Amino acid sequence: MSYNWNVYKLFSNGNRAKAPFAVVEGEDCESSDFRAVVRKNLEEKFGAKARSTNYKIMRADLPQEERADEEEKKNLALRNRALSTKIKTLGLDLENKRTTGALVMSGDTNWKWQWCVLRMASNQFIAALSPEFDTTEGAQEWMKNETEELIR
Repeated sequence: MSYNWNVYKLFSNGNRAKAPFAVVEGEDCESSDFRAVVRKNLEEKFGAKARSTNYKIMRADLPQEERADEEEKKNLALRNRALSTKIKTLGLDLENKRTTGALVMSGDTNWKWQWCVLRMASNQFIAALSPEFDTTEGAQEWMKNETEELIR
């Protein structure tokens, strides 16, 4: 059975383009023959630059979203729960304020990385929710530990 396959460009940062670069028809995108034909056709159509470009091939009739998006949504929800717990612990009254949680480095955080609550429209600093960190990796590790505590 033959399917249409969407060919997406992969950027150097690992992200995939939102729109397909090309659509090809074939049976099995996993075979090296199919991939070689696709690459050859793209090189003929788009020139030498296509030779050095990385691609991702996805079947057109299936959802194009990545499964990682679901994991990212789950992690975001856990992070928001962890930050909300910290806000409640500090006893902050944010009832009528539109706020957001974010990892921030500014004068308000002594130029260190810190998870904070900010006013949504202006990013105005309201309160620090975590200790100060010298690196984003340390701050991310702290958040990972906080979300793991919620799961237990």
